[in-house]
Order: sequence, then C-alpha cells, then structure tokens
Amino acid sequence: MGLRNFKESIGNGISRRKFISTAAGGTAIALFRPSIALATHTPDHFLLNDYVGRLCYNENPLGPSPKAITAMKEQIHMGHRYTDWFADSLRSKLGDLHGVSSSKVIAGGGATEILRLCAYAFADPDGNVVCPYPSYGQFASDSNFVGAEVRYSDLDGNYRIDLDDMASRVDDNTSAVCITNPNNPTATVLAANDIENFVNSLPHHVVTIIDEAYHEYVDDPSYQTAVELVLQDKKVVVIRTFSKVFGLAGVRIGYAVGISSLISALRSWQYYATVSRLALEAAKSALDDSQHVTNTVELNTMAKQFCFDSFDSMGLEYIPSQTNYFMVDVNQPASNVAGQLAQRGIRVRTGWGMPNHLRVSTGTMEEMQDFVNALNEILNPLSKMSPLTPMITTLEGNYPNPFNGSTHIEYSIAKGGHVLLQIFNIQGQLVKTVVDEYKFPGNYAFDWNGKNQSGAPVASGSYFYKLTSGDFTQTRRMILVK
Repeated sequence: MGLRNFKESIGNGISRRKFISTAAGGTAIALFRPSIALATHTPDHFLLNDYVGRLCYNENPLGPSPKAITAMKEQIHMGHRYTDWFADSLRSKLGDLHGVSSSKVIAGGGATEILRLCAYAFADPDGNVVCPYPSYGQFASDSNFVGAEVRYSDLDGNYRIDLDDMASRVDDNTSAVCITNPNNPTATVLAANDIENFVNSLPHHVVTIIDEAYHEYVDDPSYQTAVELVLQDKKVVVIRTFSKVFGLAGVRIGYAVGISSLISALRSWQYYATVSRLALEAAKSALDDSQHVTNTVELNTMAKQFCFDSFDSMGLEYIPSQTNYFMVDVNQPASNVAGQLAQRGIRVRTGWGMPNHLRVSTGTMEEMQDFVNALNEILNPLSKMSPLTPMITTLEGNYPNPFNGSTHIEYSIAKGGHVLLQIFNIQGQLVKTVVDEYKFPGNYAFDWNGKNQSGAPVASGSYFYKLTSGDFTQTRRMILVK
C-alpha cells in the first residue's frame, strides 16, 4: 500500500491484517526487536516469585486499591459469563473523567495492547516512525514488526526527550511519532507547552502517540496531560495504564484517549473482550479510590527522597525523577553491581546504552533502606564497619511482642539533637524514661526488662513506648505477659 493511500486512510479504520499475516510467515521474528537492543541484567538464580526486593518493574508496593480488590472478589462468581465486549462501561466512566465522549476512549489489556494497536493502525510499512532513545521501546518494536522504518532520536544533555531533534527526523514518509512522558527509563518530563508546540509543528498526516503511564506521579508544574490536546482536536493519542499508581499490573488493563477517527482506527484492529470482567470492575473501582492514589504517591515521594539523600551522602549522581523509579550512576559497570544486588535479594535493571546506571523502582521504605545499605556495602566494602547514616528517623517495632522477661527495641536518628524515649502504661502514666539526652545520627537499640524507673517489676498488660526527636514523634504498643 502506498503512503498516499495510507495517509488518506488514517482514522478510517484501515485494515492491514493481510500484510501482518504475510509478514509473520517470513521475517517477523527478525523484525520484532528494534535495532538498538534494550539490554537488561537478569541473573538466572533470581526467583521471580520472591517479590520482596523486586525493584525492577516499577510496580506499586502498596498493591491494588482495597476497593478494587473488593470489586474483583465480587466478580469471581461471574467468571462463567463473558465480559463487556469492548469495556463500554469503563470507557463511559473514563470519558466523563477526561471530558470526552466514550467514542474517544479505547480500553485494552494494559498499555501493552494499546501500544501494539497503535503500531498496527499508524505505522506505515512503506514509511517511517520517529521515537526517542533510550525510551520505552514497545511502539518502536511493534512498528518494526509491521515493516516500518524506525528513526531514533537521542535524548538531550539532561536525559530529556529532544523534541527539536525528533522534529528534524520527520519527513513526508513519517506516519507517526511516539513520546513517553515522563520518559522511561530516565524518569524525566517534558513541559506541556513544548509538547503542544511540537505537535503543532508536525505535518497533518503524522499521528502523535503520547504514553503517560506515570502521569499521576508527576509534580513538575510545567507538566500537563496531553489529553488537553485531544480536547483541541489535535491528531494525538494519549495512553494511560492502571498498572502503576493503581497497582493493577497483574490484572492487565490500560486505555487511550484520542480524537474519534484515531480511536476508530485502533478499534478496527482490536479483538473483542480483551479486558476481563475482573479487570473491568477493578479499574472502575480504582478510579473511585483517590486516597489510595494519594498514599501511593506520598510513599513514592518519601522513598525517592530517602534514596536521593543517601546518594548525596555517598557522592553518587542520579537523574531527578518524576516517576516511581530513578536512575543512579554507580561509577562502574552497573551490570556487575546489579548482579551483586541480586545476590542480596534486590533486583534492579540496567541497559539502554547507559552502562554505569542502575534503574531502580521505588518500593516500601524497608526495601529502599535495604537497597541503599546493600549498594553502600557493594560500592564501599568498608562500610560494613561503618554503617551509612540513616536518612530518616524511625522507631521500630519491639520483638518479641508479646514478651515475657525482656524485649528488644531499635530506633534510628537521622539528625543529631535531643532525643526522648519513654515508656507509658495504658493509662498514659510514665513508667520509665529510657533516653533523655543528645544523640548523634545513627542506629540505636535497647532492651527493656519490664521494670519501672525505680527498678520494680511492672504488671502484665499493654504499654506504649514513644520516641521524640526534633519534630519527629512516633509511638508504638507492646504487651507484657507474665
């Protein structure tokens, strides 16, 4: 099919299934990967079912929204009934969310399916597409698969997508460009004005695909969702996923918003019922749980700041992140460091032509503490003798709990100052002051033997221990059983 006919049929539901089936019989396997390999370090001995320390897939450590979990449970008994064929109920809800009609929304099996549909619908086998590198490579791979030339654009000096360079690679044979914003793996973001100017500068026949998988994590004031361009009837498809902030990676559901003609082109390639009944209800319920999104973003912000403060202490450079992952330069072959981290049960990623960088997903605060400590030990072998100064003040749970005789309590001080650690009974009466003095930053511990300030044994029951350091205050409960 010629490019002129291709341009004319963009948005009219053009079918190239025959072309795909023909290509699949010949060189499809060779074409499936882009010419630039997306190398990753995957030690054979790492167990994929060991999810603690799995900081490589940008997953949500808090899991799905409780509302989404409830919705999925309520749908299990309907597993024998087919789902909503094209996720119409979700598309309607998403349309209301974004201020568009449902005809401008398509839902599928994760952003993965949507990106593949974009390649089938918009990558011309007689033309080219333009993509940045390093960036998320699925659209490039799938476009290569259908026979399109993939033109790669380098990032700028700040690890951001270079829109001017991308525009310079567009010509009369370009059918689509793809942008991941924020970018993956560099976690950098493009300003809304820059993207709008870029889209306006493109020839009319070029479709712009913008992957916003990490939209909810961005706090850069210059950023704005490209759905605004759809509202202006621009030739733009904006892709979102429920895998990240909504914690539904294993459920597989994503969607796109675009002008009706482009969404119709995508739907002409889509099989029906690709969104399961459980995924459909989970996604709709997840949209109603704003608190879960807030909790996820807050944890992510805390985890990143802890790691960045640690890197500053270790003298490591990192790329400021607008997502739930980041890249840190370890000043040596990162694959070796990743292998040593894997031996400690911590899995991260490397590659993308950035040989000294690790890409690390944010996890729980405990996982980030383990990662930082392990990284410090690997890069500074003597650090075992001199542990890294804690970046956060925290009071740990005592153990054993309940206890009989004595219990062990640990706490960490991030900033030197006056520290007060006290034990109270259930009535709020002071039982014992354990610490009331200046403490340097560090990790501390003590054992309480169940005796009060005078040395007399206390009765069985519940007790509270409270740590105060500067503005930090935390209280935990323990139970003494005799």
